[in-house]
Amino acid sequence: MDLKALLGDAYKEGMTFEEIEAALKDVQPPEDPAGAAEISRLKTALSKANGEAADYKKQLRGKQTEAEQEAAARQEALAKLEAENAELKRASAISAHKAKLLALGYDEKLAESTAEALADGKVDAILDAQKTLLEAQKKAVLAEKLRQTPRGPSGGTPSGEDFQKQIQDAQARGDYAAAAYYTRLAGSEIQSES
Repeated sequence: MDLKALLGDAYKEGMTFEEIEAALKDVQPPEDPAGAAEISRLKTALSKANGEAADYKKQLRGKQTEAEQEAAARQEALAKLEAENAELKRASAISAHKAKLLALGYDEKLAESTAEALADGKVDAILDAQKTLLEAQKKAVLAEKLRQTPRGPSGGTPSGEDFQKQIQDAQARGDYAAAAYYTRLAGSEIQSES
C-alpha cells in the first residue's frame, strides 16, 4: 500500500514529514490486520525518519558558521512563509469560487466541493459538479412546469372544449393522427357525462 492510497484526499505532492505525520493521525486503520500493520509500519518509519532528520540538522548546525546558521534559519522561515502564503491564496480562491458558484445556483455542499476542485485544477470533478447542477435544474424546471399546469375536472377533460371543431381543423390540415386523438377525447367526454 503506498502513501498516496493510504492518505487519499489528504495527500499532496511534496508533503513534509510533519504534514505526513499529521495526516496519518487522522487515518483510521483498515479492518484487515495487514492494513493495520502497514499503517503501524509507516508510522514507525516516519518517526524514525523524523528523528534522523533532526539529528542531521543538529550535526549540520554544529558544522555551520554562525552566518550559515542565520542564512539557513532565514531560508527555513522563508519556506514556511511561502507555504502559508500558498495555503492562504488557495483558501481565498476557494472562498471566491464558492461565492460565485452559490450565486449560480449551486447548493452549499456542491459549491464547496466544486470550489476546491477549481482551486486544485481537477477538471473531471468540475465537470461532474456541472452535470449534477444541470440535472437538478432540469428537475426543478420540470417540477415548476408541472405545478403550473392547469388541472381539468377530475376524471375527464376540461369542460367547454369543442372537440368537433378540433377534429374538423385537424382533418382540414390532413393531420389524421390529431383527428383520431380528438375523436377519442370527444368519446371519453361523452362517456364521462353519462
